[in-house]
Amino acid sequence: MLALPARSSDGQQLGRTGAVYVPEGQRQPLLVALPLERAAPWVVPLFGARLDADGLVLDYPAETIVKGPTVDADAPLSLGEVAAVLAHYRPAVAELVRGLPLTRRAPEGGDVGAGFVHRIPVVPGIGDDDLPPIVIASPGVTGTPQ
Repeated sequence: MLALPARSSDGQQLGRTGAVYVPEGQRQPLLVALPLERAAPWVVPLFGARLDADGLVLDYPAETIVKGPTVDADAPLSLGEVAAVLAHYRPAVAELVRGLPLTRRAPEGGDVGAGFVHRIPVVPGIGDDDLPPIVIASPGVTGTPQ
């Protein structure tokens, strides 16, 4: 998924994809950062996203994405940061992390965390089955198409 062209649900080009964020113990990516060229890219959930011949199509209009949270392109995200991103797109997600340690970060190791694929803490109630079967090109961190 690195450098894949991405566009919004309303057809606006958003640039190329950068980092991908995969929850601990899961295979499907939950978030993607874009555009790749930006030092503080937007982070967008992959709920409802799809791959087509022209790249990644996100399930949100451009206006929602460009008003969304941004992150340091190379930084791993804490549970609180993941929750803030998800809450921008799906406000009910904030309830899923209530009472959890929001500063918790997932350990990164091996090829994960090499600047392309980052491990993030699991958000309770969100699993591989909630996400589209998008395969990422990183050994040991791939999804299984259904």
